[in-house]
Order: sequence, then structure tokens, then C-alpha cells
Amino acid sequence: MQKLLFFSLILFFTQLQAQYTTFAPSLKIQGNTLSNPWGGGLNAPQVSEADLDGDGQKDLYVFDRLGDVHLAFRRVNGAWTPSNELVSNFPKSDEWAMLRDYNGDGVADLFTYSDIPGIDGVSVFTGFFQNGRLRFRRYPFRGPFPLASFPLSTGGTAQIYVSRVDLPDINDVDCDGDLDILTFNLGGGYMEYYQNQSVERGFRRDSLQFLLRENCYGGFFESGLTPDLNLAPATGQCFRQDVPGLRSGLHAGSTTTSFDADRDGDLDLFIGDISFPNLIYLQNGGSCARSWINQQEVNFPKNSKAANIPYFPAAFFADLNADGSPELLAAPNEVNIVEDVKVLWVYGQSEPAEAQSFVYQRDNFLVGDMLDLGTGAYPAVADVNADGLPDLVIGNNQRYLGNGQRACQLSLLLNVGSAKNPQFELSDPDWLNMSQYSRTNLAFIPSFGDLDADGDLDLLVGEELGTLFFAENTAGPGKAMQFTAFRPNYSKIDIGFGAAPQIVDLNEDKLPDLVIGDRNGRVNYFQNLGSPTQARFNDTVRIAPNLQRLGRVDATVAGDFIGYSAPHFFKQNGQWRLLLGNDVGQLRLYDRIENNFNGTFRLIDTLVGQVRVGMRYRPILADLDADGQLELIVGNFRGGLNLFRSPFLKDVSTANRQVSKTQTLQFYPNPVHDWVTLNGLDPKAQISIFDALGRQVYAPQENLGDTWRINLHNLPLAWYLIRAQAEGKVWVGKVLRQQ
Repeated sequence: MQKLLFFSLILFFTQLQAQYTTFAPSLKIQGNTLSNPWGGGLNAPQVSEADLDGDGQKDLYVFDRLGDVHLAFRRVNGAWTPSNELVSNFPKSDEWAMLRDYNGDGVADLFTYSDIPGIDGVSVFTGFFQNGRLRFRRYPFRGPFPLASFPLSTGGTAQIYVSRVDLPDINDVDCDGDLDILTFNLGGGYMEYYQNQSVERGFRRDSLQFLLRENCYGGFFESGLTPDLNLAPATGQCFRQDVPGLRSGLHAGSTTTSFDADRDGDLDLFIGDISFPNLIYLQNGGSCARSWINQQEVNFPKNSKAANIPYFPAAFFADLNADGSPELLAAPNEVNIVEDVKVLWVYGQSEPAEAQSFVYQRDNFLVGDMLDLGTGAYPAVADVNADGLPDLVIGNNQRYLGNGQRACQLSLLLNVGSAKNPQFELSDPDWLNMSQYSRTNLAFIPSFGDLDADGDLDLLVGEELGTLFFAENTAGPGKAMQFTAFRPNYSKIDIGFGAAPQIVDLNEDKLPDLVIGDRNGRVNYFQNLGSPTQARFNDTVRIAPNLQRLGRVDATVAGDFIGYSAPHFFKQNGQWRLLLGNDVGQLRLYDRIENNFNGTFRLIDTLVGQVRVGMRYRPILADLDADGQLELIVGNFRGGLNLFRSPFLKDVSTANRQVSKTQTLQFYPNPVHDWVTLNGLDPKAQISIFDALGRQVYAPQENLGDTWRINLHNLPLAWYLIRAQAEGKVWVGKVLRQQ
């Protein structure tokens, strides 16, 4: 028995560290079933087209600047299907990332913003396939930093400057077959052209050796004062401005994309500026050898619905329908108080194909298939309509409305499926009219709990300024929720900024307490000092028994003071665990919590389930499909949710809070070839079989009374965990399938 428990513990911790599999119940919004509802949303997507799995077909790679997250999509039957396993080996990237094939080997290479702290520039990673997966090795640039560099006329080398807010262009500018770089200079206004010398020096395309060929590429100047650019009068000339100070310090950020829009053999430009919502098309009247921007079109395209994206648009090209004519995609490049739902505009080319032929198609490509509440998504689970099924209530940080307006609200997703087959539908996008507080508040984070011991769940909502809203549920037990009006500033609690509450009886005195995460990364503990029918809290967190840093938890990372801790306490085998989300996209797991509030909780894992979906996580656990196993629901700052199956079990407690212990499962033979027999189980037991990565691989349905015979013939030879559950009892056992 000790050996079995040991193996079970080993498997459990292996499951914690393994990548969790996704959980995907259906979701309808306005009668439409979304194809990728739990994709996590998009805010500032950057799109590249590349073969990510080596099958010869182009896939879509999307890097979202908000959260620095890599996403991938395959084309399946003409539709784009999320396939994030294709980017599981991508290196960490910041600010911007794009795929190009610099060496012509047919494998995508990654160009991304500098990963050297404090140094602006370009990092490059060479792609290669290993065991069918795309991997990368850093390109070995020579210079003071391992970044794309060029020789100085005075001797030595320097990195190619790319501002952290800009998007450079990486393309074959001079039409010689290798990849060059276009980027705005340090002062802004003028574009620099770094020519790749790989072909010129006889290296074909397998190297990246740059020269600063032009510091006034195309002859134009961007002041940032107006959307119009200043153009040079002739080829080979550079516009020279006459206004003192115009040349430097005014250019705050630009995006650059090249594409032969007029099909004359050289590259035209699409420019976005941080100060304006429109794309600018710059026609190249010169040649590959000498660019001259001689025409511009502000508010592009003029013959269709112009791309108006407040603020700072960027352009990308990808052949979305595989017809040989790439579509133009436009997206915001800013992440603060900008459009955060209509973030991927698509323009197709009509015939004849020319710059003026781009026609507007839609403004929500990919994101229209997801649940996206704007910026930020903060979930809670409760049975709102008392039908016995768990529903989702989701707060957001904000939804951009334009003209300085925003909507901060709660959204209600009702579960319209069954206990074992949850299906959700957006019932109310502004549940309880929470948006009425949008003028002065944002970042609504809900939590449910019975604060007055009347058998129903009340609602507590944290907000960015550090206070709480309270709404009492007056419906009574077993009835659809009915709330009183919100009471702001509940109990006069103010934790500073970023209140992320959970109602939980952490000290188990039968009075629900409050634990509240904050922007500084702390977990604040407020002990309930009232009675079962009247909760009461001391509003000063520094006065005992309250604690400002419960368990000495700190959600920040080294060198940062922003943490945005989002705590979720839950029980496993009668012991408390803490699942903690933070600002940089970590899911941390802690234990050693009982009788240790003033001590230090033990950090077990900093990346639970290998979940990488962005930043500012709000995690919760809930059994959505009544299988006794908890699903992990993660809200992220991109405005959507990601759902996963977890190895955590639903904690079943009796009235006196005694938790059912996991028991040893009796079965034979072990090891097994095909059939394994389980004895002594409840006829209504639910059986699940998991592999070493925590993935459910089999769920047999048939039994013979209290005896189960399960055929494992279709499973690979390996160790498996068999789990049975019935009426609050759980049995586990580990079996080896071998020849």
C-alpha cells in the first residue's frame, strides 16, 4: 500500500508539472456557436504566415503584444483551428515577433525584439524541426550584444536600433533574395535601411550581415504632427524639414510593413503612427535599387472602409483563403486604452489586383470566434439560476468604446447543457448593470460566498482602486439569485490597488473570511470577526488577526514591484492549497497553509500545467462536468478565458467538515496486458484512466455490479492511474500495461 501511495504521489506531481489538456464546452453568443470560445481573446495581434508543422501547408502564427503570447492556427477544411501545440517550443519574446525564412531552408525563423534588458534591437532565432516540432537556436551575431548588428564607419559594431514600441519591416528590400531591415531611426522621422550582405558576399542566404545602406530610405519624413508624410521631390533626394526641432524628439512610434501592392516589382510601404488611427499607404515610384516614395494615401484604403483603429495601427499580409493573393490585415499596436475587441481587420484584393483594390471584409478575424470581453477577464463560478448547473460570471478590466469611454461590467454565461455535458450561452453582457460604475471604477473581479448564513451565495466584487462592492442575495437556498443594489466600499476595506477577492473560510471557524490579492502581489487576509448571520471585518489589514502578507506570498518577480496577485484557495485530501495568478503570466501552487498563516507557504510550482496564455491571470477551479475532477479556468488580460482539465479532485466534505480520504483501489492483474478487473466498487462509480501527463485517456461506462472489467488493449504500453469515485469516496491505483 505504501508503494502504491508513493507511485500515486509521484504521478500526481508529474501531472502538476505536465502540460494540461484543454477543456472545450460549447459557447453561444447571440445564437452563434463560437468555434474557438476559450481561445483567450486578442488585443494587439501580430500575424505571420509559415509552415509550423512541416506538412508543406502554411499555418498562421499570431503573437499578441498584450501578454507576449505565441498562438498558432491550422487551416482545417477552410477554417482556422487553434493549434497552440505548434508553438510550444518558441522562445520567450517581448513586444513584437514575426516569422521569416532568412536562410531559404523552408523552415520559419523568428525575428523578435531584443531580449537583452535595456538594449533596443533585434534578436533572431534560427528554426529547425526536431521530432516533428519546430524549435529554435539563437543566431550567433558578433558584437557587443547577440543582436542584429552593423559595422560603424569609425570601427567596431553597433546593434540595429528598433524601438520597443515600433514594428520594423523585415523583407527583401533590394530584390536580391536575402532579408533586409527597415526601421525608423533613434530620433524618429527618417527610415533607415539595413542591407543584408549575405548574397553580395557569396554566402547565398544563410547569414545575416547588415550594412547601414541608407538613413533616409524612400526620401520621406514622418513628423508625427499630422498623418500626412513629407515626401522628397525626386529619386535620390531626402526631404529636409525647416522647422527647428522637428527632426528629433517628436516621433514616438511607428509600424512599417512592405508589400508590392501595385505589382511593379518593388516594395511599397504601409505605415501606422502612434498618434493616429489610420493606415498610410506609400507608393514606391523608384526601384528595388533606389526607393522613392512619391505618392501617399492617408486613411487607406480610400475606395473601401478605411482601417480606423484607435490608436497606432499595424499592417500584416497573409493568404487567408489560399488563393494566391494575400489579404491585408490591420491591428492595433498599442495596448493601453485602445480598441480591444475589433482588433483584426481583413481586406481582400479584388481584380485587377492593385493598391486601390483592397476591399474591407471584416474587423474581427479570429477574435470573432472567441469569447472576448475587451481587456481583462476575471471569472467566478456559481449556479445563478438554480438549475443545478455551474454558470460563469466574468468581470473585465474594461471594454474600449471610443472617445475616452469604456465599459467595465460583469457578463453572465448560463450553463444550458447538462451535468456531464456543460454548454454555455451569453445570457447578459452587463449582468446586474455593473457598468453603471464604469465612470469611476474598472477591473471588476467577482467572488461568491454565503456571508450571512442564509443558505444562498452573496456577491463580492473587487475593483482596481482597491475597494469592494457587495450585493446581498435575498433569494434563499435553492432559488435563482436575486440581489439587492450594490453597496460600494464594503466594510470600508481598501487594500490599495487591484482588489482580487475570494470568500473562503480559511481558518475553518465556520465564518467565511476574505482573502484579497492586490497590485503589489500580496495576499491580504481579513478574518471574519462577526457571527454566522452577520459578517464583520476590521478594515485595517495591518491589525491582527488580519494579515497584509498571508503566508508571506509575493506574486512579483525579481526586479518588479507589480504583481497583481489573484488567489484561489481550494482543498485536496482535506488540506488547503493556494493557486495564485500573477501579472507576468505565472500560475503558482502553494501548500503548508494550515496553522501557518504567519509563516511561509511552500511554493510547489511556478508554472502549473505549463499554462502560458498571456498575463495577469485570474485562476479558479471548478467541476464543470460533474466527473469529480476540477477544471482550471484562467482569465487573462487579453479579455478571454482558457479552460483546462486539471489533476485536482473535487473536495467532498461532510457537514462536520471531515473530508473523504482517497482509498487504495483493488484490481488485478498488475502488470496487465489487456483486461484489468476492479472489485468492490459501487455500481454507480465513475471510472477514469489518466496517462502520466495527467490526460484522461479512457472513461469506461459498462460494469457488472460491483465488478468492472476494463480492456486496456488500445492504450500504449505505459503506466496509468485508474481513478474511481462514488458518493464522496475516491479510489486510486496505478497500473502498468506491458506486453
